[in-house]
Amino acid sequence: MKLAVRIIATLVAVVVLVFALLAAYLGLIFDPNDYRERLAEQVKAHTGRELVIAGDIGLSLFPWLGIELAQVSLGNAPGFGEQPFARVAAVDARVRLVPLVRRQIEIDRVRLDGLELNLARDAAGRGNWEDLRRPAQPPAPDTGGQEAQDAQDAAAGVAALAVAGIEIASARVEFDDRQNGVRHTVHDLSLTTGAVRPGESFPLSLAMNIASTKPALEGRLELAGEVLLQPDREQYAVDGLTLHLAARGAGLPGGAVDLRGKGKLAVDLAQQTLALDGLALSAYAMTATGTIRGTGIGSAAKFSGPLQVAEFNPRELLQALGTPAPASADAGALKRASLQARLDAGGGRVMLDALQLRLDDSTLRGTLGLADTARRALRFDLALDAIDVDRYLPPRQPDAPAPVATPGAAAAAAEPDALRTLDLQGRLRVGKLKASGLQLADIDLNARAGGGVLRLQPLGAALYGGRYAGNVTLDARGRALRLSLDETLNGVQVGPLLRDLTGKPERLTGQAELRARLQGTGNDAAALKRSLAGNVEFRFADGAVKGFNVARFLREAEARLKGAPVPPAEAGPEQTDFSELSGTVQFADGVGRNSDLAAKSPLLRVNGSGSFDLGREQIDYLALASVVGTLTGQGGKELERLRGVTVPIRIRGSFAQPAYALDVERLLADNVKGQVREQLEQKLEKELGPRLREGLKGLFR
Repeated sequence: MKLAVRIIATLVAVVVLVFALLAAYLGLIFDPNDYRERLAEQVKAHTGRELVIAGDIGLSLFPWLGIELAQVSLGNAPGFGEQPFARVAAVDARVRLVPLVRRQIEIDRVRLDGLELNLARDAAGRGNWEDLRRPAQPPAPDTGGQEAQDAQDAAAGVAALAVAGIEIASARVEFDDRQNGVRHTVHDLSLTTGAVRPGESFPLSLAMNIASTKPALEGRLELAGEVLLQPDREQYAVDGLTLHLAARGAGLPGGAVDLRGKGKLAVDLAQQTLALDGLALSAYAMTATGTIRGTGIGSAAKFSGPLQVAEFNPRELLQALGTPAPASADAGALKRASLQARLDAGGGRVMLDALQLRLDDSTLRGTLGLADTARRALRFDLALDAIDVDRYLPPRQPDAPAPVATPGAAAAAAEPDALRTLDLQGRLRVGKLKASGLQLADIDLNARAGGGVLRLQPLGAALYGGRYAGNVTLDARGRALRLSLDETLNGVQVGPLLRDLTGKPERLTGQAELRARLQGTGNDAAALKRSLAGNVEFRFADGAVKGFNVARFLREAEARLKGAPVPPAEAGPEQTDFSELSGTVQFADGVGRNSDLAAKSPLLRVNGSGSFDLGREQIDYLALASVVGTLTGQGGKELERLRGVTVPIRIRGSFAQPAYALDVERLLADNVKGQVREQLEQKLEKELGPRLREGLKGLFR
C-alpha cells in the first residue's frame, strides 16, 4: 500500500515538474506579442473588422493558464463612422491548469477595465452588431441521443465551474438609435461579485450612471443581492435584492424620481416558474407591496399574485408628480387613498381581480382590466358604495349655469376620436351619488363600446321619490358624432330636483312623468344642442309654477278691461298652483316647439304655445289663462267679470331669467271681438230667431 502511494506521489511530482519545465521553456522562447498580426488577420477574416491590440499581451501557463490584454479595440461596421465598436483598457483572466484534468474549471478573479461599447442603429433600422451574428448552421444529423448526452455533459461542466470573482470597472455602453432619434447611455458602470461557485450563494453589486434623450433624464442606478446559481438544475435566485434609482429630467413625472425597491427572486427554467416574494417599491410618496408568481416563463408567461398600495395622500402624490392639486369645494377631499387587488396577467390580458380602491370615504370594489392588451379592450364589473362628486369639483360660481347631469348629457361630452377606437364592456353600480347637486341612489350603468358605437343601456337610478331609466347611444362611425337618447322619469318630485341641480329656488314643483326621445349630430355639446331633434312628453301633477302668478295677471287684465288703474300686488305666494300640467315638445334643429300645453286646477285653465331655443337658451311663449271658478285661495278675490275670458300672458327671455308680461294688445283685441260677437248674436236672436242664430254664430268665432 505504501509502495502504491509512493508511486502515485512520484507520478504527480513528475507531472508537475514537466508542466513547470514546459511553462519555463515557453516563457523563454515563446512571445505571444509576435502573433498580433495573425490574430488581427483572423478577426478580419471572420468579422470583416479591424482588431487593434495596442498594449502588451501577457501569457502564463502554470499553475494558471492566463492571458492579459491591454488597449484592445474592435472596429465598427461599415457606414457607422470611425469610432470603434468596442474598446477595452485592460483584460485579465486566468484558469487553474491542473483541475482541467478532472473536468473542473477554476477561474481566478476576472477583471475587465475601461470597457466601451458603442451600439448604433442607422436611419434604415440596421444595427452595427448584426454582421457579428454567426450564420445559421444546417441541422445536425441524428446522433441517436448524442445531443442529449452533450447537453448533459455541458451542464455538468458548467456545474463544475468556479470563479474567484468578477470585477468590471469604468465601463461605458452607448446606444445611438438614429431611426427613432434617441440616444441611451450607461457610463461609470461597475460590477463586483464574490467567489462564484455553483450551489453556493455569492454577493453581487452593480452600479451605473444612466442618461437618455427620450425620455430626457439622467441619474444613477444601484442594485445588490445574494445570488445563487444552480445551472445543473436550471435554478437561479437572488436573495436580499435591493434597487435604488435616483434620476431627474424633463422626461420624468415631476422632473425627478427616487425609486427604491426590494424583494427575493427565484427562477426555475426547468419548471418555467418564477417567484417574486417580499416585493416592495416606493416612489412619489407611495409604497406598493406584493407577491408575484409566474408560470410558462420563456413561452406563454402568466403572472399572478396579490398587490397592495398602502394609504397615501393623493394631493401629495400630485405635488410630487409636478401637477398642482385641483381646487375643490371641500378642502378635506382627495387626501386619503389606498389599493388592494390580485394581479392576473398573461396571454395578452392584464386584470385586477378582488379590487378594492378607497378614496377618502368612498370604496370601489370589483374587477377591472384589459382583456386584450393589443386591442386595449377594457372590461369591468365595479360597485361603488357612495361618493360626493361635488366635493372634488371647483366651487360653483353663484351666477354660473348648472350643468345638466343626465347620463345622456355626460355621454355627449365624449371625444369622437376616442370613441372610434374604444373597446369597452362593463357594469358600474353606485349605492349613492351626489353630482352637480343632484342626489341619486341605486345607480346601475351597463356600457358597451366597439366599432365606433358606445351604448349605455340599460341605465337606471332612484332619485327624489321616483326612478330614472334610459338608453343612450353614441355613434362615432361617421364624420360627426350621432347621439340618441331614450330617457324617462317616473314619479320624481321635480321641485327638490331643480333646487339641488341649480342651487336656486325651484321654478316648478310637482310629481313628474317625462319621456324624451331625442337625436343630435355634432362633435361637441354645443353642436349637438343646435341639431337636437325629437319629442319630449311631460306631465306634472299637484304642483306649482313659481315666480308666475296667474291671479295677478288676471287682476291686471280686469283693470285694463274696466279702464281702471292696475291694482298693486297683494301679499301672497308668487306662484300658480295646478293639479295637472302636461304637454309635448317637438324639437328640430335645436329648437323645441309646444302647442298643446294644458294646465288644470279647480279654478283655472291654462293653455299655451311657443318655442325654446336650446342653442341661444331663449324662450318665446304665450300662455292663455281663463277663469273657471273662484280665485279665492289663489291669492286674490273673485273675478266674475273674467269668467270665460282668455287672458294672454307673454313669456320671453333667457332660460335663467324669463320675463312675464300681460299681452295687453291681444287682451283688448280679444275683448272687443268678444263684445262685437255678443252684440251681433243678441241682434240675430231678436231679429232672426234662435234657430238661425245657432247656425250663424260659429261664423264669428
